[in-house]
Amino acid sequence: MRLQSVAHAGPSSLAALFTIGLAGGCATVAVPAPSAAPATGVEAEPANVFDPVGWYDVTMSNERMVSEGTMDVRGEPGNYTGTIAVGSVSARIVNVEPGEDHMTVHATARQANLILRLAWDGEFLSGNWILGAQRGTFVGRKRPDQLSGGPVSIGRSSRPPHSDQDPS
Repeated sequence: MRLQSVAHAGPSSLAALFTIGLAGGCATVAVPAPSAAPATGVEAEPANVFDPVGWYDVTMSNERMVSEGTMDVRGEPGNYTGTIAVGSVSARIVNVEPGEDHMTVHATARQANLILRLAWDGEFLSGNWILGAQRGTFVGRKRPDQLSGGPVSIGRSSRPPHSDQDPS
């Protein structure tokens, strides 16, 4: 019945009703945006993430081989680098994603990209590696007596390279 009375109301009344309906449908309530921390370019890691920086004695294996070597992780949260040298595999670490009890390492080797997906139990790392079509297991132990593996010196020596002479 209401529909009939609107239909008989005339074109100007329908236009007014339509405009009011559109205005009501477009009305919104402002919701405050969640506050976000200013972007710094480097993501801060939660306090419960373990520090992956250091030297590791590692073993990589698959059904055909077992090889021992080292892994060196250096840098700071959001900017980890390093090296992996195990058997015939020599790789440059380009990214480390640490977590509370795990980490993922992405490295570039001559053969292909190397990916390590590892669990951390406080003393040992263990998990899997993928290098192109090859796959296997990975075990590592962080050396407790090693420093971070960062740069030895950031300055330049005044002595010529490979020289035992005093520069003065």
